[in-house]
Amino acid sequence: MTTSNLWFTLHLLLIAFPKVLVHGAGIPSYSKELESELRSNLFTGYEVLQRPEKTVSVSVGLNLVTINSLDIKDQILSTSGFFTMQWTDSRLSWAGIANYTQIRFLFSTEKYMWRPASFIANSVNELEVFSDENWLIRINSAGNAYWTPGGIFETNCDVDITYYPLDTQTCSIVLTTWAYTSNEISLHFASDPVTTDNFSPNGEWDLIETTTSSETATKSPQDTNNYDRLYFTLKMKRRPLFHILNTIFPVLLMASLIVFVFKLPPESGERVGMSLTVLLAYAVYLTLIADNIPKTSLSTSILSTYLTIILMLSTLSVVFTIVVLDIYFNHDDDEEPPRWVQTLTRVFLVKMSMWKGEKCCRRLKVNPKERSTLTASTVKLPLDDMAHDTNAKTRFRGTHMELVDVDQSEPDQQDEDDVKLYSWKEVALILDRCFMYLFIFLVLVTTVVCLGILASK
Repeated sequence: MTTSNLWFTLHLLLIAFPKVLVHGAGIPSYSKELESELRSNLFTGYEVLQRPEKTVSVSVGLNLVTINSLDIKDQILSTSGFFTMQWTDSRLSWAGIANYTQIRFLFSTEKYMWRPASFIANSVNELEVFSDENWLIRINSAGNAYWTPGGIFETNCDVDITYYPLDTQTCSIVLTTWAYTSNEISLHFASDPVTTDNFSPNGEWDLIETTTSSETATKSPQDTNNYDRLYFTLKMKRRPLFHILNTIFPVLLMASLIVFVFKLPPESGERVGMSLTVLLAYAVYLTLIADNIPKTSLSTSILSTYLTIILMLSTLSVVFTIVVLDIYFNHDDDEEPPRWVQTLTRVFLVKMSMWKGEKCCRRLKVNPKERSTLTASTVKLPLDDMAHDTNAKTRFRGTHMELVDVDQSEPDQQDEDDVKLYSWKEVALILDRCFMYLFIFLVLVTTVVCLGILASK
């Protein structure tokens, strides 16, 4: 036998040897006819509505594909993914039949075999049982069924808007059985309950944590049966960059404009217009934010509270601006403010505004020579006034007239003559500066407190 014939003979033996082993042992190889025969044997007399056993144990997992959106206003979470459900149906097992050992898996649908009737309990759409004949059920030789119903799940989510727009939301997808009680179907989590291997990040929300929990409870007070519920909880944090640039930063810039309203001079004629512009801008922002948050009183947004406070301060700035302009323009230059206004200005307003470095109760510096000796050419006193003057006596020395104070026991009267008197325009300007410092303090404190609370979360 030549070498080429020897190699050809060995090649034929290697090809035919596995077939000889299979057919020699009486085990047929895989074929379409063999699978059809197995299906006929398994599904003949199979009852679709009959549970495989008294209590069917179903393991459930969630494969999360993406977070589509979280509608804060409508409180709806939209996610894409599919559930993985696994249970054992002993009626579909062929592990002990030697003729079918070459068939490892079979595929069927809910039309031909039993599957656990389940649905999402907190769905905002129609409460429907997972049902689609296109979803295949994979069955192995031990009778273990593997089913993956999926789709877009829109579920209710109770959002907390306290820290909006730097908020963190926790939403759950609740899975339960339709009619089967916990004694008939026992739901439990798979070894890996939430899978994110195929997860695609969302541009607005960052998935930071997934947790699971379960409970057994009734569906209504009238129903005495208990049902298993599985909670797949998603914890998401909003990505802050967009809202910082488009919401928080413009709001802080407009808050500073309230302060600079009082820096404009009264003669400019633009103060009331600027105050109203800032007021309307805040009203618009408050309306925009109110349109994006749910209409609920269970929680209040700190940003909405901040805008409301700044809106109130902006309203007060309009009122105070009108008061200052009224004081500044509606009084004559030679009109002297009343005594209580002078006292209030000296004691409180001057100190608060640090008006030109002055302090309250500052005395007027007077030269003693100018007080004691005056020339007759510069001082002209009528004789009647001199005759009726009881507080001083007059002595003429040459061309000079000397006023000598007789009543030296009244220093308070002298102090009253020494204090500075303010005109109405000066009072208006002092009030202007007081309001500016007051609004700087209020806006700064409100901003620091609100931003501190937001940043702490």
